[in-house]
Amino acid sequence: MNLVLKAHIENKSFQHAYLLAGDYNNSREMAFEAANVLLRHENLTSHPDFFYEKFELFGVDESRKLLFWANQRPLLGSNKVFVAEVFSFSAESANALLKTFEEPFEGTHFFIIVPSVETVIPTLRSRFVVIDDSGKRQEISEETEKLCSEFLKALPSKRMKMAEKFFKDKTETAEFLDGLEVTIRSSASLKKPNFLALEIIQKAREFLFDRSPSVKMILEHLALTLPKI
Repeated sequence: MNLVLKAHIENKSFQHAYLLAGDYNNSREMAFEAANVLLRHENLTSHPDFFYEKFELFGVDESRKLLFWANQRPLLGSNKVFVAEVFSFSAESANALLKTFEEPFEGTHFFIIVPSVETVIPTLRSRFVVIDDSGKRQEISEETEKLCSEFLKALPSKRMKMAEKFFKDKTETAEFLDGLEVTIRSSASLKKPNFLALEIIQKAREFLFDRSPSVKMILEHLALTLPKI
């Protein structure tokens, strides 16, 4: 399982929307495991706040139905989970979904499964935590792992200089946050990660997915507050 989503499942701390790319079976398994935790229910098919469907083409009508569903309160508990396997999006539906994923009803979580991240237009993709396991890629590249390791060891002044390359790219910033989280967890001694650092990264990710975030301020705050590891 992808280390980022695995961490969110283990800590029961989720973002509102995930884009799962790659093998459909693996992605479905991850989404269902997350849904079990969110809904605290083993038999998802009988849960009124769980929705799962496959779409060859996700069009405008489907977008409207999703918007209607997303704005309804949960019938049981405080969460709802929508899992969809989508082969492709129409251009109209992708644009219509922007607001849905930008301002979801509290407690509503989406897991959208696609064959490739390229299936989703960049503006819509930026609303998701992207879990890209297509092509059996490594969790993070060696270059990203090295950068994250150096960032965590550096003093705040050097960190802020390193973070400048991400100021104008929200997608790369999200990948950098994922890399930091994976690096912290994989390098933790005795399997006890620095939970303060992980909490700071989680907060940074939440701010990043807010409407019109200041990436520069988020990364500067990260540089100043992350403990040296």
